[in-house]
Amino acid sequence: YYTSLKGLNVFDKESVGPVVSTIVLKTNRDTLVSTIYQRVRMNVESLLNLRTVRDFQAIAMVTRSLFELAIDMKLTDVVPDAVEKVGAFTDVEKIRAARKIVAYKASNPTSKTDATVHKDFIKNNESRVAAEQSKLWPGVKKVEHWSGLNLKQRAALLKMPYEEIYEVRYPQLSWYSHSAGVSGFTLKASSFELLAGSHFQLAGEFYMMILTSVIAEYEIEKVDDKVMKRMKLALQLPFTDTDAEAAALEKALLG
Repeated sequence: YYTSLKGLNVFDKESVGPVVSTIVLKTNRDTLVSTIYQRVRMNVESLLNLRTVRDFQAIAMVTRSLFELAIDMKLTDVVPDAVEKVGAFTDVEKIRAARKIVAYKASNPTSKTDATVHKDFIKNNESRVAAEQSKLWPGVKKVEHWSGLNLKQRAALLKMPYEEIYEVRYPQLSWYSHSAGVSGFTLKASSFELLAGSHFQLAGEFYMMILTSVIAEYEIEKVDDKVMKRMKLALQLPFTDTDAEAAALEKALLG
């Protein structure tokens, strides 16, 4: 599964990345899609540096992030005003963070924390951000995500396979990302190897979902009609046992 993920990354660098990087006159939507895509690339490349079983917890954490990014990518096609909401949510979060820092400094005046820049940001932007929040998320006092939905609701909105992954596989990823104490760690050694493999399998699945969205976004199939088949080949090739099997798979997919 690790090698499968690596193969997808090579495919990405050869067939998807060059298309995204050559977009010169980006619309706001292009900026949003390419930013999500670049975050995915960085996460995958981090995963590819986690080569030992003892990294299973970090593997789970990054894989969990890939699932959330896969949902975000898909939501850009589903949630009305997605591009505007993502931009506004960034400022909503900045205001929230600035208020926390200012409040902490007010409660702890001897702290070395300097909240000056945060006070200025609130003063200069609070009314504008509040107006944007009221317009884009009417009646919502605390915006937890740009879509206005929690993760369970986001997955349910997108239906299969996102909802099933959230209900069945996501809890395990969360368990090994932030479970307290020794919960989930009292297993025999071989179990951790299985966990690492399972999480790499999921990472490949999420990566493929995201690449599929990017390929559709930029209509890459119009100039490369075999791009989806080559992605499938990259995913499946590591599971062949001989050169003959690999050649047969390539012929079956690419002709």
